[in-house]
Amino acid sequence: MELSDLILKAGYTPKKLAEELGVTKFAIYAYTSGRAFPGAEKLCRMSNILGISEKKILQTIAEARNEKRKYPN
Repeated sequence: MELSDLILKAGYTPKKLAEELGVTKFAIYAYTSGRAFPGAEKLCRMSNILGISEKKILQTIAEARNEKRKYPN
C-alpha cells in the first residue's frame, strides 16, 4: 500500500495532513512520491496522527523511491 493510500485510509487529505504537520502540501507530495523523507520530528508526528508505525511510513516512502528509480521520467 502506498503512503497516499494510508493517508486517505486514516481519514486525511494531503492538505489536511500538511496543516497538522506544519508543512506544505508539496512536502506531503514529496513524501508520497519518494522524493523526500520527513525529518525525525515530522515522522514521529505523522506516525501519531495517522496511527501507522514510523517503520511502515519509511518503508512506503522507500518503496516509492525505488519505483521512481526503476522508471525515471
